[in-house]
Amino acid sequence: MEKFSSFERVVGNIPEAEKEQILRDKGERFDDQVFEDLKGKEREKTPEELQIIMLANEATNEIRQRYGLENFDIPPENIHVVTEEAWPREKGVAFYNSMLQGIAAREQPARIVFLKKIFHEMLHFKSYNALQVTSGENPELDEYRVGLTVHTREGKKMYFVNLNEAVTEEMTKRFATQLFDNPLFAQEAKQTKDVITRYPRAITGSGEPLFDDDTFYAEVEGKKSWGEAVGRLFGAQEKPKKITTEGFTYQSERKILNTLIDKILKRNPDKFQDREEVFEIFTKGMITGNILPVGRLVERTFGNGTLRRIGELDQDVQVQEEFVNSL
Repeated sequence: MEKFSSFERVVGNIPEAEKEQILRDKGERFDDQVFEDLKGKEREKTPEELQIIMLANEATNEIRQRYGLENFDIPPENIHVVTEEAWPREKGVAFYNSMLQGIAAREQPARIVFLKKIFHEMLHFKSYNALQVTSGENPELDEYRVGLTVHTREGKKMYFVNLNEAVTEEMTKRFATQLFDNPLFAQEAKQTKDVITRYPRAITGSGEPLFDDDTFYAEVEGKKSWGEAVGRLFGAQEKPKKITTEGFTYQSERKILNTLIDKILKRNPDKFQDREEVFEIFTKGMITGNILPVGRLVERTFGNGTLRRIGELDQDVQVQEEFVNSL
């Protein structure tokens, strides 16, 4: 079938002609991004934001090419920048909606932050996507796959959401940071380095160090307060300062993924040279949709039912982490 949107196929007990029509309908949705709910809330993108979207498209297309897939550009029209005042607080800072074929993002105070958010959501958009007509007495059109995430055929449960987010954010950290050298972000990158160097003892409200390996943006006493973390520096010689930071997210989920990768590498020394080769199995599965190699690797290493059990624990990250640590 021809590709009209992010969706590759439709699963379900319906005629092939109906499946093709569903894909065509989603293609029309991809092309028509006019939403009544966004009127008065969405703002025009700045020239810099349009340039960032182009950079993210190029970088994510290179990832698709690595796995033998064609380029899939996400037009600026499919990315909706919503004003700070109108953004729904329960939605985090950005999200990809496959059924609407669009990305919504809260406006950001820094270009480098906008890049990171768009890159992550664009990876979801360009990962393997599939629809399904659910089984049961009242069939509905619903997601079936988004990256590594799998919806059950009756549509009531999802598995591997945490794993999918962890792989997506790890890829974002690896590839988006390569774009930080672009002149668009030079001033913000320098500012961040200066802040971290000047205030190495900055702490969070709970007394933890404010900066870590995931911190990629920092601003001292900025007028904009949209950062994900705010810390303070208590110094004997100067007035306490507020520091707004942004960092790579899904830290608990990524910790679980990295523990899993380390354990796989340790138990399969004859199959992998380094942990990046193991990580590649997960990234390829997410982008191409072929997750059988992931399943075989985990099951062969830890025993039958292990991957499913990891997916079943998605609702409790702490228990999920304890399970993976016990393997």
